[in-house]
This record gives sequence, structure tokens and C-alpha cells, in this order.
Amino acid sequence: MSVRREIGLLLLIGSFSLLVGCASNETAEVPAPVQPVVIDDRGQYVGDEACGDCHDELYRSYHRTGMGRSVSRFDPNTAPERFDASSRVYNPQRDLYYEPFVRGDTLFQREFRLDDAGHVMHEQVHPAAWVVGSGNATRSYLMNVNGHITQMPLTWYVERARWDLSPGYEQKNLRFGRAISLECMTCHNGLPAHSPFTQSHYTEVPEGITCERCHGPGSAHVDARLADLGPSEGEPDPTIVNTAHLDRAVQLAVCQQCHLTGFSVFKPGHDATTYRPGQPLSAHRTVFALKEERDDPERFGIASHAERLAKSACYQNSVMTCTTCHDPHEPVADLGGDYFNEVCQGCHTPDSGEDQVMCSRDETHTAAEAMTGNCAGCHLQKSGTSDIPHVTFTDHWIRRTLPPARAPEDIERILYRSEPFELVRITEGEAGDEATARLEEAVAYFTLYDTQHRIPAYLARVIEAARRGLAGGADHPEARLALGRALAEIDSLPQAEQTLREAVARYPDHARLHYWLADVLLRSGSAATAVTHLEHALATQPAFTEAHIKLAQAREALGQRAPALRAYEEALAQNPIHHPDVWNNLGFLLIQQNQLQEADSLLSRAVVLDPDLAAALINLGSVRMLNQDLESAIALFERGAELDPTNVAPLGNLGMIYAQQGRYDDARAMFERVLALSPNDPNARAALAQVQQLMKESP
Repeated sequence: MSVRREIGLLLLIGSFSLLVGCASNETAEVPAPVQPVVIDDRGQYVGDEACGDCHDELYRSYHRTGMGRSVSRFDPNTAPERFDASSRVYNPQRDLYYEPFVRGDTLFQREFRLDDAGHVMHEQVHPAAWVVGSGNATRSYLMNVNGHITQMPLTWYVERARWDLSPGYEQKNLRFGRAISLECMTCHNGLPAHSPFTQSHYTEVPEGITCERCHGPGSAHVDARLADLGPSEGEPDPTIVNTAHLDRAVQLAVCQQCHLTGFSVFKPGHDATTYRPGQPLSAHRTVFALKEERDDPERFGIASHAERLAKSACYQNSVMTCTTCHDPHEPVADLGGDYFNEVCQGCHTPDSGEDQVMCSRDETHTAAEAMTGNCAGCHLQKSGTSDIPHVTFTDHWIRRTLPPARAPEDIERILYRSEPFELVRITEGEAGDEATARLEEAVAYFTLYDTQHRIPAYLARVIEAARRGLAGGADHPEARLALGRALAEIDSLPQAEQTLREAVARYPDHARLHYWLADVLLRSGSAATAVTHLEHALATQPAFTEAHIKLAQAREALGQRAPALRAYEEALAQNPIHHPDVWNNLGFLLIQQNQLQEADSLLSRAVVLDPDLAAALINLGSVRMLNQDLESAIALFERGAELDPTNVAPLGNLGMIYAQQGRYDDARAMFERVLALSPNDPNARAALAQVQQLMKESP
């Protein structure tokens, strides 16, 4: 038998940061910014090198910051990682070991499993294509398989100087398969070239967050400067975004495009790459956060700067922004030890009045003495984060009295629980009309369900919110998709089909709508119609590997073995690493055609990629049994039965082998287990009777 299983990959939520906080609780006198001339957002991106020609000092300084070094190639000459006996990491959840090593100028990560005697029984090794993270907090690693970008299982945690599983992997080890979504890639990097509708396929990956992520496309600015044109003295430059001339909400949006932890719902026609500095963030996306974490006085995420700062009296009673405390062009390491205290004291001066200094240290007797304290140390919490282990970070909620600091190992990271989380809208600006708000809510809750927390309670909320929004006249393709998928998740297939048919009629070039409609049709027995929609999806996006896999399954359901083989082979040509199910399905098809040698090779590949894929183990055991390699077949069937204890196939096959070997007691036990699971199985009853007869006849 063959098990068809779609491999779901988690989105990587959050971003690394170099920010720390401002420690003031009082109103500051800050000059009101001036709005610039509206900039033509049709400008083209030109790259940082064009900026460096005129802004050499800023260019060189920025590229030493955490943002400027956010993605890079591994360089063994400058790498901070340690590679020794302590580098090995064990994951008891999957009984797998991981270790990094360097060969030549490339970092590799090795996964392996040991048997009871300590011998390697499973192993795979993959090279890292990029390093994510400046090294201020962490360094994680991306692998590249023909443009399909995924995260690797080990991360280097700088503060603890240790290797451990990547964030979230202790709850669910995704091994080498965590897809790097467009939003994740865009927050950690310059703007990538992403293949639409794919999970994580890219045709171009930049290396580091670029100048234009904050200043907007630079072509008009470069052209004007090359033509020796510029603004009048004292006037804002309309060819480039200077955040100092934006009002506060729009200025903060430039930072919030990444430093705002939550679930983003992009406006129709937008994605993570389409934000342009100078726009309100609410015109581009709506962000939802977990209410429990947002209101928690102690727990905070590593990229939660914006929402935590907004809770501060400093922020609420002034016009301060991120750049009040942070110059994004200057590395934090270059700042003096008193830099952030001096920033605080720039607003809270002795001249501002004693009531504004508000320093309660016992040794403080005068306003001048108050200015000698460690403002940031007293009013900004440094603690472990709720989403990243082994990291101490600065909470940007500026407070008079701080909660006790907690070490990273003492922070409870609640990613999974039986009760649902509540999402709250955290994007500044108008929420829009009620119908649109409901659709955005539906998308956010389904994203939470699909990527992090799969409990059924969210599905009812998705269905209700999406139906209310659509009935109210709003529309969003992702909301229609969320509704259709939620209905399919609760096995309401006719309603899911109707919803998704209406969606593809309205959005005929949306490949994922066609894909999920095909999934519902295939589950409903309409394989031929599913083929039509999958071919449409692939015509729109040929790199949509999952659509090739689904097309193969639909062809197989129609009995079209040759086209099914071709579709599976195309999927593996695109991505031979992350779909062990496909290797298994191909092998199963070849077993049916009695091509046992070829099937053995394909199924062995599936088991190398996933040693716990029960279907592949059982199918490979069947091939070995047919080839009379009985000891190997026994080991494979036993492992398959351990992983899938309700599957009668390995038990029945074990019974047949034991009977062939004269191990009649063991054979009888296997057939009895089959009948306990499937009491009406005629083959098992006949085999049991035959074994019992042989037991009577044997001496």
C-alpha cells in the first residue's frame, strides 16, 4: 500500500534585530517633522552600490550594522561559530543527532541516527547556502535546492556561544524542511525575486537589508544627482525618502515593516515586497498579534519592538520615534557605553524641570545628580524572549518599575496548547470598514491555524468571519482561500468546493486557489476535474512543486500511470530533497509494474530523506521480501509497524515471512494482530488457519 501525504511547512515568523530602547517616561520637546513632496513610487531599485558613490561614509558604516549584515555567505575566516565535540545536538523528539562542520569554505549540517550499538543507521548531509543573522544574537542557516530555500535545523546562539536546534524546532523538528516564506525572507533581507504562489522558491536572493528598504527605490534620486539636479536649499528632496521628514506614523511604518511581530494580512494586490517607505503601513497590510503576549508585562518576542514601545509613556506623551534613540546607519558596537543614557538625557535635562527628571535613586538629591544614572538599565528590561531560546534581549516597553529579569532558559515558550489564542489588530491607522476587517480576521486566524497552532476552534471563527465579510460586500482572494480550506478541514467538502469554485471564477490566475480546489475535488472523487485545475495552476506557475505532486496523484487516481510518473519526476527534478513522499509514491508505482530493482532504489532514497516515513519503510520491505532478502524485510516491516501501529500491511507481511521461516508462533501472533485490527480480513483468517494447521503437523 502507499500513503499519500502533503508535507506542510511552517512559516518562519519574526525577525532578528539590533535595537535597544529609550528610557524616558516624560514628554519630550521634539520638532514636528515636515511632510515631503509626494514621491513617484514607480521608481526602480538600483542597489546599495549606487548609494555608496555619493554617501561613502554612510554606506560603509551601514554595512557594518546588523541590518547591513543580515544575510551573508559563510566565511570560515570571520565566522564566530565553534566546531568541536560540544557542537553535536541531540533531538530526543525524533531520536536524531545534528552536528555542523566546515569543509573548505562551506558550512555543512549533518543529521544522523545511531542504533543500540552506537553505529550510524541513518545519515544525510547538506551545505548551507546563506547565513541569516548578523551574529549580534543568532546565526541561522539556509539551504538552497534549485531555488527552493529552507531553514536548516541548527542555529548558533551567540550569547551562549553554543549550537542548538533552530527556534521552534524543540516543539516540532522540521529538520531541513522549514520553508522560508516571502515575508520571512523580506524582513531579513533586501527584496528577493520570489516565484509567486510557491512556498519558498526564489530566483534571486540578496545579501543584506538594503538602503532602499528604508529610503525607497533610488532610481529617480540617482538620475537627478547625475543630472546635477537637487532640491532648493532647505527643502526636502522629492526623489528619495528621508524618514526625518515623514510624520510619526509613516516614519514608524518604515521600521514596523519588519519590527512588528504578528500575522500579516496584506491588502489585495500586495505582498511583503510591495511596501514603499513613505506609505502608512495600514495601507499595505494589517498585522494581528497574540493578545496574551501583547498584554504580558514580562514575555515579549524578539521583534516586538513597535508594539512594546507603544505601551510606553515616553511614546504616548511625545513624538519620539525609533530614530530618536537609534541611528540605523551606525553599528551599535561603535556607540559609547553612555550613548543611550545620553539620548534619554537629551530630553530629560536638568533645565526641563525637576518634575521631569523623576529619578528615584536614593543617592539622587539634585537634578544634576539624577543625570548620572543608568537610565536604560533602570527602565528597560533585559530578559529572555518568548520565541527565541538562548537569547537575552531588550524589551522596548519603557517603565518606571521593571519586572524581575528572567534568563532565556527560564522563559516558557508556549507555541502549542489546547486552548485557542486570541488575535488582536496592532497596526496603527484605521481598520477600514467592518466587512474588510472580518475578512482580514479570517485570514489571520487561518494563518495561525495552518502554520502554528492546529486546533479546530479557530476554524469556526475563520468560517464565520469570512462569511460575514463576503456578505458585507468586501473581497479578498486570501479570505476566500481561507474559507474554502477551513470548510475542507471540517470535511464540509461540497461547501468547500462551491466556495473555491466561486473564488477561481473571480481570481482565475490565482494558482493556489486552483490548487486547493483541485485538492477538494480529488478528495471528493472528481479527479478528472482536479487535473484541469492543477494544469491551470502549473501554467501560471511552473515552479509550484506541490501542484506537480497533486497532479501526479490525480493522474494516478484516474489510472494514468505514465502521466503520473512524469508528474512525480518533474516534482523531483525541481526539488529532490524535501518530498520523500514522492520518492515513495514513485517506488510504489514501479512495484506495481514489477520493476523491483528501480523501486528499491527510489524507496531507499525516500528512507534516507525520512527514516520515519512508514509507507516507504513498508513498501521497501515488500520489495526486499519479494527479492527474498528476508532479514532486511523483517527489520523494515518491524520499524514500519512501530511507526504506524494500525497498518495491517507490515503485520501481515511479517506473518508470511515468519511462516516461511518456520516461526509459527511468531506468524500466528502477527495474523492475530491483523485480525484484531481488521476482524473481517479474509486473507489474514486464511493465513492464520494455515499456520495453525502447520503447527499441528509440526513435531
